[in-house]
Amino acid sequence: MSQPQQPDDTGVRTRFVINVVGVIGLLFGVLPIVRYLLDLSLFEFTVAPYEWLKLEGAARFLPPGIVLVLCIVVAYVLEQRLSRD
Repeated sequence: MSQPQQPDDTGVRTRFVINVVGVIGLLFGVLPIVRYLLDLSLFEFTVAPYEWLKLEGAARFLPPGIVLVLCIVVAYVLEQRLSRD
């Protein structure tokens, strides 16, 4: 009798990390940009990490933009590594 195949544990972990990076990108990248554009107090918690910078005007978009781009790059690199393996 053959043993049942075990799922690839590394692939599952990598998918989980990709999903966590995506959630971080949404919470601290996209939602702060939406909050700044629409001036919604509902998303006030998403800009908390950036408040200490005391940025005004267009400079407010830089930290969430950097987080968003970084999350996209990390997710892309992890996805490429997963498809290569």
